Amino acid sequence: MGRASNHADKEAGVWIVMPVHNRRETTARCLGHLRMLGVFEWAQVLVVDDGSTDGTHLMLEQDFPCVRILHGDGGLWWSGAIRLGMQTAIQLGARCVVWLNDDTLPQSGALECLAGLAMESSAVCGGVARTPPESYVYAGGVMHKRWPQRLETVPGPESAPLALEWLHGNTVAIPAAVWRRIGLPEARWMKQTFSDIEYTLRAHRAGIPVLLVPAAQSVAQFNDSACYWSWADPRLSWWDILRGFGSLKVWWYLPGLACFKVTTSGLMGGCDCLWLCIKAVLAGLYKGTAIRRLTENIKKTNGLL
Repeated sequence: MGRASNHADKEAGVWIVMPVHNRRETTARCLGHLRMLGVFEWAQVLVVDDGSTDGTHLMLEQDFPCVRILHGDGGLWWSGAIRLGMQTAIQLGARCVVWLNDDTLPQSGALECLAGLAMESSAVCGGVARTPPESYVYAGGVMHKRWPQRLETVPGPESAPLALEWLHGNTVAIPAAVWRRIGLPEARWMKQTFSDIEYTLRAHRAGIPVLLVPAAQSVAQFNDSACYWSWADPRLSWWDILRGFGSLKVWWYLPGLACFKVTTSGLMGGCDCLWLCIKAVLAGLYKGTAIRRLTENIKKTNGLL
């Protein structure tokens, strides 16, 4: 459970930015949860509705009139919605912006904890979002061989803040000192994946503390989509892998991946992207030709299948 903060009042200029798209019930559940926790009493809540067609806008107006709403045309995606929300909040006097995904339900005091620590320490502060009954935890990690590597073990809620290189974007507090120094998240190429990692990594490399705050706990829905799948996943055919290079919904969407790799690793990052494309062809040779059938036949002969 998070701790209370001296910044828990609207005079502190804390804005919560929530990007949403066609998840009316999920969005309503999150906002209702925030209202129950009393978050509306100390923070401004800004929902960026990126072209929803499921009645989200009407629900927001009827059930949550105190929430500010921005509208997109469906082309903002997560990164564009976060950037637009941050720009608007800053123009309206924000001193701290908190990213919050609508499928993430913070525990009591978690958001106050993040905003308070971020403003006190001029650090980027992220919380821990667990996904029961799944074992996946959204937290953060470090860079390993030019790729993001998640923490193998996430500290318990009683642990002290932990310095990392990057954070997942489920619940992240960013004080004004950060955007004044490094600007806003990239949203032109990294529209859906990598933007949260790149921005928090950019802060780390600029000498700004990037802290995982275990006391700020949340419960999140498990995102079992191709955004997190490995190419080894049997649900992916070779054609799925190939099409993914042009799909914003997967982590290997080539424009976003190339932007992330080149931005964070320069020429070597570009080489990583080239090697990834070669691996896609090799995966096709294995998944879509007689090579795979030959391998499976050998395993059957040897009693391995």
